[in-house]
Amino acid sequence: MASKCLYANCMGRQNWAFALVLALITTSFEPALAAAPQCLFGGQIRIISGQKSACQNVNGSTIWVSYKKRPESKLTQYEKTKLKAYNQIRNAAVGKTISNIELKYELSKSLPIEIRTEYVRQTEQASKLYDQFFTGPVVVNNYFQTEKDAQFIKNHPILQGGADSFQRFYDAWSKGELVHQNSGLVARFFNFGGKSEGHTGVLVASKSSKAKLALYSQQVVAHEYFHVVQDFYKQSRDEVGYNSRKEYAKYYPPIFREGSANTISTAISMESFEDYLLFYQIFLSENKGIYAPKIFSRINNLQNTISVLKVIESPDANPDAAWTAYPVGSLVFEWLIAEYGFDSYKKLVVNQLIGDSFEDNLKASLGLTLDQLYKAAAPHVLAGFLAAKGSTR
Repeated sequence: MASKCLYANCMGRQNWAFALVLALITTSFEPALAAAPQCLFGGQIRIISGQKSACQNVNGSTIWVSYKKRPESKLTQYEKTKLKAYNQIRNAAVGKTISNIELKYELSKSLPIEIRTEYVRQTEQASKLYDQFFTGPVVVNNYFQTEKDAQFIKNHPILQGGADSFQRFYDAWSKGELVHQNSGLVARFFNFGGKSEGHTGVLVASKSSKAKLALYSQQVVAHEYFHVVQDFYKQSRDEVGYNSRKEYAKYYPPIFREGSANTISTAISMESFEDYLLFYQIFLSENKGIYAPKIFSRINNLQNTISVLKVIESPDANPDAAWTAYPVGSLVFEWLIAEYGFDSYKKLVVNQLIGDSFEDNLKASLGLTLDQLYKAAAPHVLAGFLAAKGSTR
Protein backbone atom coordinates (compact mmCIF):
# COMPACT_ATOMS: atom_id res chain seq x y z
CA MET A 1 0.00 0.00 0.00
CA ALA A 2 1.04 3.61 -0.43
CA SER A 3 2.19 5.83 2.42
CA LYS A 4 -0.42 7.35 4.73
CA CYS A 5 0.79 10.71 3.47
CA LEU A 6 -1.48 10.11 0.50
CA TYR A 7 -4.47 10.79 2.72
CA ALA A 8 -3.25 13.66 4.91
CA ASN A 9 -0.94 16.64 4.87
CA CYS A 10 2.43 15.40 6.11
CA MET A 11 4.59 18.26 7.37
CA GLY A 12 7.77 18.52 5.38
CA ARG A 13 6.92 15.59 3.10
CA GLN A 14 7.60 17.46 -0.13
CA ASN A 15 11.00 18.71 1.03
CA TRP A 16 11.92 15.24 2.24
CA ALA A 17 10.71 13.64 -0.98
CA PHE A 18 12.69 16.06 -3.15
CA ALA A 19 15.82 15.43 -1.09
CA LEU A 20 15.24 11.71 -1.57
CA VAL A 21 14.85 12.13 -5.32
CA LEU A 22 18.10 14.05 -5.53
CA ALA A 23 19.87 11.43 -3.46
CA LEU A 24 18.54 8.70 -5.73
CA ILE A 25 19.79 10.45 -8.83
CA THR A 26 23.22 11.41 -7.53
CA THR A 27 23.85 7.82 -6.50
CA SER A 28 22.20 6.28 -9.53
CA PHE A 29 23.73 3.68 -11.79
CA GLU A 30 25.08 5.18 -14.98
CA PRO A 31 24.15 3.25 -18.11
CA ALA A 32 27.08 1.90 -20.07
CA LEU A 33 28.28 4.22 -22.81
CA ALA A 34 30.23 2.69 -25.66
CA ALA A 35 32.01 3.72 -28.81
CA ALA A 36 30.34 1.93 -31.67
CA PRO A 37 29.18 2.16 -35.28
CA GLN A 38 27.91 5.40 -36.74
CA CYS A 39 24.55 6.44 -35.34
CA LEU A 40 22.02 7.03 -38.11
CA PHE A 41 19.11 8.22 -35.93
CA GLY A 42 18.12 8.54 -32.28
CA GLY A 43 16.91 5.27 -30.83
CA GLN A 44 18.74 3.16 -33.40
CA ILE A 45 19.34 -0.34 -32.03
CA ARG A 46 22.48 -2.43 -32.33
CA ILE A 47 23.94 -5.39 -30.50
CA ILE A 48 27.35 -4.27 -29.20
CA SER A 49 29.56 -6.77 -27.37
CA GLY A 50 26.52 -8.99 -26.96
CA GLN A 51 24.51 -6.17 -25.35
CA LYS A 52 21.39 -4.53 -26.76
CA SER A 53 22.32 -0.87 -27.20
CA ALA A 54 20.54 2.23 -28.44
CA CYS A 55 21.94 5.41 -29.93
CA GLN A 56 21.40 8.80 -28.36
CA ASN A 57 22.51 12.25 -29.48
CA VAL A 58 23.56 14.60 -26.67
CA ASN A 59 25.08 18.03 -27.33
CA GLY A 60 26.03 17.08 -30.86
CA SER A 61 27.77 13.85 -29.88
CA THR A 62 26.35 10.38 -30.35
CA ILE A 63 26.65 7.71 -27.70
CA TRP A 64 25.46 4.13 -27.48
CA VAL A 65 23.63 3.32 -24.27
CA SER A 66 23.08 -0.11 -22.71
CA TYR A 67 22.26 -1.62 -19.33
CA LYS A 68 23.90 -4.70 -17.88
CA LYS A 69 22.06 -7.04 -15.56
CA ARG A 70 22.52 -6.11 -11.88
CA PRO A 71 21.21 -7.53 -8.61
CA GLU A 72 18.23 -5.67 -7.19
CA SER A 73 20.37 -4.43 -4.31
CA LYS A 74 22.41 -2.41 -6.82
CA LEU A 75 19.39 -0.63 -8.32
CA THR A 76 18.41 2.92 -7.38
CA GLN A 77 15.00 3.45 -5.78
CA TYR A 78 13.75 4.80 -9.11
CA GLU A 79 14.89 1.61 -10.84
CA LYS A 80 13.44 -0.61 -8.08
CA THR A 81 10.05 1.01 -8.64
CA LYS A 82 10.38 0.32 -12.35
CA LEU A 83 11.32 -3.28 -11.62
CA LYS A 84 8.22 -3.76 -9.45
CA ALA A 85 5.96 -2.42 -12.19
CA TYR A 86 7.71 -4.39 -14.92
CA ASN A 87 7.40 -7.64 -12.98
CA GLN A 88 3.77 -6.97 -12.05
CA ILE A 89 2.83 -6.52 -15.71
CA ARG A 90 4.96 -9.34 -17.11
CA ASN A 91 3.89 -11.81 -14.43
CA ALA A 92 0.23 -11.10 -15.19
CA ALA A 93 0.79 -12.72 -18.60
CA VAL A 94 2.84 -15.72 -17.44
CA GLY A 95 1.10 -19.00 -18.15
CA LYS A 96 -1.93 -17.27 -19.66
CA THR A 97 -3.69 -18.61 -22.74
CA ILE A 98 -5.66 -16.68 -25.33
CA SER A 99 -9.19 -17.93 -24.65
CA ASN A 100 -11.44 -14.90 -25.19
CA ILE A 101 -9.72 -13.08 -28.05
CA GLU A 102 -10.02 -14.20 -31.66
CA LEU A 103 -7.29 -12.53 -33.69
CA LYS A 104 -7.87 -11.66 -37.34
CA TYR A 105 -5.31 -10.05 -39.64
CA GLU A 106 -5.30 -7.89 -42.76
CA LEU A 107 -1.64 -7.89 -43.80
CA SER A 108 -0.25 -5.82 -46.64
CA LYS A 109 1.47 -7.70 -49.44
CA SER A 110 4.11 -4.94 -49.28
CA LEU A 111 4.87 -5.58 -45.62
CA PRO A 112 8.44 -6.86 -45.17
CA ILE A 113 8.26 -10.53 -44.17
CA GLU A 114 10.35 -10.16 -41.00
CA ILE A 115 8.21 -7.25 -39.82
CA ARG A 116 5.05 -9.21 -40.57
CA THR A 117 6.36 -12.10 -38.48
CA GLU A 118 7.45 -9.78 -35.68
CA TYR A 119 4.16 -7.86 -35.54
CA VAL A 120 2.13 -11.06 -35.38
CA ARG A 121 4.42 -12.28 -32.59
CA GLN A 122 4.02 -9.00 -30.70
CA THR A 123 0.24 -9.17 -31.11
CA GLU A 124 0.04 -12.70 -29.75
CA GLN A 125 2.36 -11.86 -26.88
CA ALA A 126 0.23 -8.86 -25.89
CA SER A 127 -2.91 -10.99 -26.21
CA LYS A 128 -1.71 -13.25 -23.39
CA LEU A 129 -1.90 -10.22 -21.11
CA TYR A 130 -4.92 -8.50 -22.62
CA ASP A 131 -7.14 -11.58 -22.83
CA GLN A 132 -7.94 -11.40 -19.10
CA PHE A 133 -9.62 -8.01 -19.58
CA PHE A 134 -12.36 -9.49 -21.74
CA THR A 135 -15.34 -11.24 -20.19
CA GLY A 136 -16.26 -13.35 -23.21
CA PRO A 137 -15.45 -14.01 -26.87
CA VAL A 138 -14.29 -10.94 -28.76
CA VAL A 139 -12.82 -10.41 -32.22
CA VAL A 140 -9.79 -8.15 -32.60
CA ASN A 141 -8.90 -7.18 -36.17
CA ASN A 142 -5.25 -6.31 -36.82
CA TYR A 143 -4.21 -4.16 -39.78
CA PHE A 144 -0.52 -3.94 -40.68
CA GLN A 145 -0.09 -1.75 -43.75
CA THR A 146 2.50 0.33 -45.64
CA GLU A 147 2.63 3.51 -47.73
CA LYS A 148 1.90 1.36 -50.78
CA ASP A 149 -1.54 0.68 -49.31
CA ALA A 150 -2.63 4.32 -49.19
CA GLN A 151 -5.58 3.71 -51.51
CA PHE A 152 -6.65 0.61 -49.59
CA ILE A 153 -6.60 2.63 -46.35
CA LYS A 154 -8.50 5.52 -47.93
CA ASN A 155 -11.26 3.20 -49.15
CA HIS A 156 -11.43 0.92 -46.11
CA PRO A 157 -14.58 1.58 -44.02
CA ILE A 158 -12.68 1.18 -40.73
CA LEU A 159 -9.38 2.84 -41.66
CA GLN A 160 -10.50 5.71 -43.89
CA GLY A 161 -11.25 8.11 -41.01
CA GLY A 162 -7.60 8.93 -40.41
CA ALA A 163 -6.29 8.30 -43.92
CA ASP A 164 -5.26 11.90 -44.65
CA SER A 165 -3.15 12.17 -41.49
CA PHE A 166 -0.64 9.66 -42.83
CA GLN A 167 0.33 11.62 -45.94
CA ARG A 168 3.63 12.82 -44.43
CA PHE A 169 4.64 9.19 -43.89
CA TYR A 170 3.58 8.22 -47.39
CA ASP A 171 5.68 11.03 -48.85
CA ALA A 172 8.74 10.36 -46.71
CA TRP A 173 8.72 6.58 -46.98
CA SER A 174 8.31 6.64 -50.76
CA LYS A 175 11.64 8.53 -50.82
CA GLY A 176 13.29 6.14 -48.36
CA GLU A 177 13.19 8.69 -45.52
CA LEU A 178 12.06 8.22 -41.90
CA VAL A 179 11.87 4.45 -42.36
CA HIS A 180 12.91 4.07 -38.71
CA GLN A 181 9.47 5.31 -37.65
CA ASN A 182 6.14 3.55 -37.60
CA SER A 183 2.72 4.88 -36.69
CA GLY A 184 -0.51 3.77 -35.12
CA LEU A 185 -3.08 3.14 -37.85
CA VAL A 186 -6.27 2.48 -35.89
CA ALA A 187 -7.16 1.77 -32.26
CA ARG A 188 -10.84 1.32 -31.45
CA PHE A 189 -13.50 -1.00 -30.12
CA PHE A 190 -16.91 -0.17 -31.52
CA ASN A 191 -19.97 -1.44 -33.30
CA PHE A 192 -19.79 -1.51 -37.08
CA GLY A 193 -22.33 -3.29 -39.24
CA GLY A 194 -24.00 -4.76 -36.19
CA LYS A 195 -20.75 -6.24 -34.82
CA SER A 196 -18.87 -4.92 -31.81
CA GLU A 197 -15.21 -5.70 -32.50
CA GLY A 198 -11.74 -4.38 -31.84
CA HIS A 199 -9.70 -2.76 -34.59
CA THR A 200 -6.01 -2.05 -34.15
CA GLY A 201 -3.04 -1.69 -36.44
CA VAL A 202 0.25 -0.14 -37.39
CA LEU A 203 1.58 1.62 -40.47
CA VAL A 204 5.21 0.95 -41.39
CA ALA A 205 7.45 1.67 -44.37
CA SER A 206 7.66 -0.99 -47.06
CA LYS A 207 11.43 -0.36 -47.16
CA SER A 208 11.89 -0.80 -43.43
CA SER A 209 13.21 -3.78 -41.48
CA LYS A 210 13.60 -4.80 -37.85
CA ALA A 211 17.14 -3.43 -37.86
CA LYS A 212 16.02 -0.07 -39.30
CA LEU A 213 13.23 0.57 -36.79
CA ALA A 214 13.89 2.75 -33.74
CA LEU A 215 13.55 1.43 -30.20
CA TYR A 216 10.29 3.31 -29.59
CA SER A 217 8.64 1.45 -32.45
CA GLN A 218 8.91 -1.85 -30.58
CA GLN A 219 5.94 -1.05 -28.36
CA VAL A 220 3.61 0.61 -30.88
CA VAL A 221 1.78 -2.62 -31.82
CA ALA A 222 0.98 -3.36 -28.17
CA HIS A 223 0.18 0.30 -27.45
CA GLU A 224 -2.46 0.65 -30.15
CA TYR A 225 -3.86 -2.75 -29.23
CA PHE A 226 -4.29 -1.71 -25.59
CA HIS A 227 -6.61 1.10 -26.67
CA VAL A 228 -8.97 -1.65 -27.85
CA VAL A 229 -8.98 -2.97 -24.28
CA GLN A 230 -9.68 0.50 -22.90
CA ASP A 231 -12.46 1.13 -25.42
CA PHE A 232 -14.15 -2.17 -24.61
CA TYR A 233 -15.08 -0.78 -21.21
CA LYS A 234 -16.29 2.62 -22.40
CA GLN A 235 -18.13 1.63 -25.56
CA SER A 236 -21.58 2.68 -24.35
CA ARG A 237 -20.39 6.20 -23.53
CA ASP A 238 -18.49 6.41 -26.82
CA GLU A 239 -21.70 5.62 -28.66
CA VAL A 240 -23.42 8.60 -27.03
CA GLY A 241 -20.49 10.82 -27.98
CA TYR A 242 -18.67 13.81 -26.49
CA ASN A 243 -19.21 17.53 -26.94
CA SER A 244 -15.52 18.37 -27.04
CA ARG A 245 -12.00 17.06 -26.49
CA LYS A 246 -12.15 18.63 -23.05
CA GLU A 247 -15.20 16.56 -22.13
CA TYR A 248 -13.54 13.41 -23.43
CA ALA A 249 -10.43 14.17 -21.38
CA LYS A 250 -12.53 14.63 -18.26
CA TYR A 251 -13.37 10.92 -18.43
CA TYR A 252 -10.13 9.68 -19.98
CA PRO A 253 -7.30 12.17 -19.35
CA PRO A 254 -4.31 11.78 -21.66
CA ILE A 255 -2.02 10.54 -18.87
CA PHE A 256 -4.42 7.60 -18.43
CA ARG A 257 -5.46 7.05 -22.02
CA GLU A 258 -2.01 7.36 -23.60
CA GLY A 259 0.36 7.34 -20.64
CA SER A 260 -0.86 4.13 -19.04
CA ALA A 261 -1.14 2.49 -22.47
CA ASN A 262 2.58 3.23 -22.82
CA THR A 263 3.27 1.75 -19.39
CA ILE A 264 1.55 -1.51 -20.29
CA SER A 265 2.76 -1.79 -23.88
CA THR A 266 6.39 -1.07 -23.03
CA ALA A 267 6.52 -3.65 -20.25
CA ILE A 268 4.92 -6.40 -22.32
CA SER A 269 7.10 -5.58 -25.35
CA MET A 270 10.53 -5.36 -23.70
CA GLU A 271 11.91 -8.88 -23.27
CA SER A 272 14.13 -8.06 -20.29
CA PHE A 273 14.24 -5.51 -17.51
CA GLU A 274 17.50 -4.20 -18.93
CA ASP A 275 15.77 -3.54 -22.26
CA TYR A 276 12.98 -1.83 -20.30
CA LEU A 277 15.46 0.49 -18.59
CA LEU A 278 17.11 1.20 -21.92
CA PHE A 279 13.76 2.08 -23.50
CA TYR A 280 12.94 4.63 -20.82
CA GLN A 281 16.40 6.15 -20.79
CA ILE A 282 16.16 6.85 -24.53
CA PHE A 283 12.47 7.82 -24.44
CA LEU A 284 12.82 10.32 -21.60
CA SER A 285 16.11 11.71 -22.91
CA GLU A 286 14.44 12.48 -26.24
CA ASN A 287 11.97 14.61 -24.27
CA LYS A 288 14.53 16.53 -22.25
CA GLY A 289 16.77 19.44 -23.14
CA ILE A 290 16.70 22.34 -25.55
CA TYR A 291 15.18 20.37 -28.44
CA ALA A 292 12.25 19.02 -26.43
CA PRO A 293 8.93 20.86 -26.01
CA LYS A 294 9.37 23.56 -23.35
CA ILE A 295 6.85 22.04 -20.98
CA PHE A 296 9.33 19.26 -20.15
CA SER A 297 11.81 21.81 -18.76
CA ARG A 298 9.32 22.46 -15.97
CA ILE A 299 9.90 18.97 -14.58
CA ASN A 300 12.69 20.27 -12.36
CA ASN A 301 11.26 20.02 -8.83
CA LEU A 302 8.34 18.33 -7.13
CA GLN A 303 5.95 21.29 -7.15
CA ASN A 304 6.55 22.04 -10.83
CA THR A 305 6.17 18.37 -11.71
CA ILE A 306 2.77 18.32 -10.00
CA SER A 307 1.91 21.50 -11.89
CA VAL A 308 2.76 19.82 -15.21
CA LEU A 309 0.53 16.87 -14.32
CA LYS A 310 -2.37 19.25 -13.71
CA VAL A 311 -1.74 21.19 -16.91
CA ILE A 312 -1.84 18.12 -19.11
CA GLU A 313 -5.17 16.88 -17.74
CA SER A 314 -6.70 18.42 -20.86
CA PRO A 315 -5.08 18.29 -24.32
CA ASP A 316 -6.30 21.86 -24.93
CA ALA A 317 -4.48 23.34 -21.93
CA ASN A 318 -1.07 23.43 -23.61
CA PRO A 319 -0.05 22.83 -27.25
CA ASP A 320 2.31 20.09 -26.08
CA ALA A 321 -0.02 18.56 -23.50
CA ALA A 322 -1.11 15.64 -25.67
CA TRP A 323 2.44 14.44 -26.33
CA THR A 324 3.65 15.17 -22.81
CA ALA A 325 1.10 12.69 -21.51
CA TYR A 326 2.94 9.77 -23.13
CA PRO A 327 6.24 9.87 -21.19
CA VAL A 328 4.92 11.61 -18.07
CA GLY A 329 1.75 9.54 -17.82
CA SER A 330 3.76 6.39 -18.43
CA LEU A 331 5.82 7.12 -15.31
CA VAL A 332 2.73 8.00 -13.25
CA PHE A 333 1.07 4.67 -13.92
CA GLU A 334 4.32 2.80 -13.63
CA TRP A 335 4.49 4.14 -10.09
CA LEU A 336 0.84 3.27 -9.46
CA ILE A 337 1.28 -0.33 -10.62
CA ALA A 338 4.44 -0.70 -8.54
CA GLU A 339 2.64 0.58 -5.42
CA TYR A 340 -0.84 -0.89 -5.86
CA GLY A 341 -0.32 -3.84 -8.22
CA PHE A 342 -1.51 -4.71 -11.69
CA ASP A 343 -4.91 -5.95 -10.48
CA SER A 344 -5.60 -2.54 -8.93
CA TYR A 345 -4.68 -0.84 -12.21
CA LYS A 346 -7.09 -3.17 -14.01
CA LYS A 347 -9.91 -1.73 -11.91
CA LEU A 348 -9.29 1.68 -13.49
CA VAL A 349 -9.79 0.17 -16.94
CA VAL A 350 -12.84 -1.87 -15.99
CA ASN A 351 -14.48 1.01 -14.07
CA GLN A 352 -14.20 3.70 -16.75
CA LEU A 353 -17.97 4.25 -16.80
CA ILE A 354 -18.16 4.94 -13.06
CA GLY A 355 -19.12 8.49 -12.15
CA ASP A 356 -18.76 11.68 -14.14
CA SER A 357 -14.98 11.92 -14.39
CA PHE A 358 -11.74 9.97 -14.23
CA GLU A 359 -11.32 11.19 -10.67
CA ASP A 360 -14.62 9.50 -9.74
CA ASN A 361 -13.21 6.29 -11.21
CA LEU A 362 -9.93 6.76 -9.33
CA LYS A 363 -11.74 7.30 -6.03
CA ALA A 364 -14.01 4.30 -6.50
CA SER A 365 -11.26 1.99 -7.73
CA LEU A 366 -8.33 2.95 -5.49
CA GLY A 367 -9.58 5.47 -2.95
CA LEU A 368 -7.40 8.23 -4.40
CA THR A 369 -8.07 11.75 -5.61
CA LEU A 370 -6.15 13.13 -8.57
CA ASP A 371 -4.22 15.47 -6.28
CA GLN A 372 -3.16 12.53 -4.12
CA LEU A 373 -2.08 10.57 -7.18
CA TYR A 374 -0.05 13.48 -8.53
CA LYS A 375 1.70 14.18 -5.21
CA ALA A 376 2.53 10.52 -4.67
CA ALA A 377 3.76 9.83 -8.23
CA ALA A 378 5.62 13.13 -8.75
CA PRO A 379 8.91 11.98 -7.11
CA HIS A 380 9.06 9.03 -9.52
CA VAL A 381 8.32 11.23 -12.54
CA LEU A 382 10.95 13.73 -11.44
CA ALA A 383 13.51 10.98 -10.81
CA GLY A 384 12.99 9.66 -14.34
CA PHE A 385 13.65 13.02 -15.96
CA LEU A 386 16.59 13.83 -13.72
CA ALA A 387 18.17 10.55 -14.80
CA ALA A 388 17.60 11.32 -18.49
CA LYS A 389 20.27 13.03 -20.59
CA GLY A 390 19.05 15.83 -22.84
CA SER A 391 21.04 18.29 -24.94
CA THR A 392 21.88 21.60 -23.28
CA ARG A 393 23.52 23.25 -26.26
